[in-house]
Amino acid sequence: MTSEELQERYPKLFERLEDQDVMLHNLIVVDENDEDINDDELTDELYDPAIYSHMVYIAEPVVQAMGDTLSTLPEKMMAREDFSDCFDSEGDLWGVVSTLDDTQIALAILDEAEAALG
Repeated sequence: MTSEELQERYPKLFERLEDQDVMLHNLIVVDENDEDINDDELTDELYDPAIYSHMVYIAEPVVQAMGDTLSTLPEKMMAREDFSDCFDSEGDLWGVVSTLDDTQIALAILDEAEAALG
């Protein structure tokens, strides 16, 4: 998506961003959780691909724009049919379980963020 398309889809979020010339990966990064980690090296369930299908990093501009509202999003994500789990590890780092692809997960989270800014 272009910056203009993102601005059109998420006007409430974008009015809170300092830099409005951003791409999706500047707002949120979603990676499939397929790290090749031995069980002995696993120190945090968040990084276990058997538990969470994807890792989500919410970028600082979104964290600042959302403020305390960000902490309400994991619960909203779990209420969706396309997410079966969403664990907020550090506020801006989440483990999720979803059948959606990386881009679809990012857009779903931003859709919920936009709605939460109501």
